[in-house]
Amino acid sequence: MEKVGIKYGLFTAAALIVYFLLMKIIGLEEIVELRFFNGVIMAIGVAIAIRSYKKFVNGNIRYFRGIGVGFITAAVATLLFAAFMVVYIKTFDHDLLEVLTANEYFGERMMVTPGVVIFMVLIVEGLISGFILSFIAMQYFKRPDHRVPGSP
Repeated sequence: MEKVGIKYGLFTAAALIVYFLLMKIIGLEEIVELRFFNGVIMAIGVAIAIRSYKKFVNGNIRYFRGIGVGFITAAVATLLFAAFMVVYIKTFDHDLLEVLTANEYFGERMMVTPGVVIFMVLIVEGLISGFILSFIAMQYFKRPDHRVPGSP
């Protein structure tokens, strides 16, 4: 279970990083609404991880194990993406910190540092959405009649 979650968490993190860099190259990294697609990438990663795990256990997926695979995938992807963002903000683009805090997620009095932004915005958002996405995906994958293509 853990190996599948870590494997697909790495793929999902790579996809999130590539998406961010693509938005940076195009010049759209400051449009906060485009972060919605981070959720789409996470949903795809979680669903593929659970599907892979279901195939690995020959279709006999236990509900909480499936949620666990999805959550591990989301946790690995979120932590790696957050680490990338800390390095990126501190090394290349300190102004991005201003963009992330401009929407007053934190109130007026809170001291804003890259660590606070990464924790509050990326990690909490990623872990919560990952758990919810895992729960949603398991509503589909828990049923034995939803077969994985290529399985008997």
